[in-house]
Amino acid sequence: MKLFPWLLGGLLLALLGGVGWQLLREQDGLVVIQWGGHLVTLRAEVAALAWGLATAALLALVWLFRLPFRALRRYSRRLARERLGNGLLALQQGRAERAEQLLALAAKRASIDRVPALLHAIAAARTAGLHERLREHRIALAKADPMTAALEQAAAALEDGRAIEALATLEAASARSTLPPSGVRLKAEALARLGRADEALPMLVHLRGERGLEGPALAALETRLACAALEDAAEAGTLLIRWKGLPAALRARAPVLVALAGRASRLHVEAQAELALAEALDARWDEAVVAAWGALPAFPGDARLARAEAWVAGHPTSPALWVAIGGLAARDGQRARAESAFHRAIAQGGGAAAWEGLAALLASTQDPRAAIAYANAFRAQRGEPAVDLPGRGVRERIGDAATGEERDAFGHPRLPAG
Repeated sequence: MKLFPWLLGGLLLALLGGVGWQLLREQDGLVVIQWGGHLVTLRAEVAALAWGLATAALLALVWLFRLPFRALRRYSRRLARERLGNGLLALQQGRAERAEQLLALAAKRASIDRVPALLHAIAAARTAGLHERLREHRIALAKADPMTAALEQAAAALEDGRAIEALATLEAASARSTLPPSGVRLKAEALARLGRADEALPMLVHLRGERGLEGPALAALETRLACAALEDAAEAGTLLIRWKGLPAALRARAPVLVALAGRASRLHVEAQAELALAEALDARWDEAVVAAWGALPAFPGDARLARAEAWVAGHPTSPALWVAIGGLAARDGQRARAESAFHRAIAQGGGAAAWEGLAALLASTQDPRAAIAYANAFRAQRGEPAVDLPGRGVRERIGDAATGEERDAFGHPRLPAG
């Protein structure tokens, strides 16, 4: 403790004592004390001084009496913190049983660090497989901090795949007090695993502004929950309602669009999904979204081939676009156009998807080159070089790889990627 506050306090006490002494001396008064057969008479100022000295002596005795206990308490706290530090170090080094022993001792002695010690003791006991000790630590943590205990149990339940138990624990905790951000995140995760991601999405509003979940972390969680909400839709109407209920920023993200396309294909609302994906691609090009758009089943009034041909001018090097054109042309019976598109996709790096599309096209006419194309698809998946197809000369391969000049929004030519 700093010396200046003590000096200032002493000076103030001396000043008050001097003023009080002067006031008492100006008064003619006596203090009479009778104790049994003894009678003591004192002047007022002397009695006040004696009272003050007696009080100071009593306080000093109390301080001296408490001194060993305070020293013992400080030693106990220091020992507990040393054990906490050594326990955390042992846990980090993989000595789980030793860590559990040290952390349990730290939790017994510490007061301020009791909850962190118990939390890490639980982690150590779980790692070491000490189930009985784990139960004891959880009971102690529930008594010390019920909310922290509920969060720990919910996280452990989710890790073990027990989403119903995790959700019940969090709902019981939220009935007593407001869940912290980690509790909201755990509850959203539990709802998503139970097929109720649509209920979890509105909960993320409470996480905005929390520094630990701002930016990429919150965006990734929102994207995952939005995808789960779409994939869990049991009916076409439910899917469209959930899609329209998503914020515009979420509807523009590629994983969400791909999830919409996949679920729409199974629920037979391809037309609505095609329109949503096409509008998103007009705003922002993404290869994964193009692949999902091209993989949608055919539907009445399907004009995707014409739309894809119009996109070629702006994206001549897009392998997903050429694969989509190949698939759509093959569906419409334009075999030559489809084969040319697949070869363009292969030349632009379409990989296994392009080879599989070409192989299916060749197999539909019993072309013997289909076996080579299928083999090349497997080679592409393993990262091995492909074998050239018979009948494709140098001129054709050069034409497949040739691309037009791409320009940005300001008319400047773009350099080729890679």
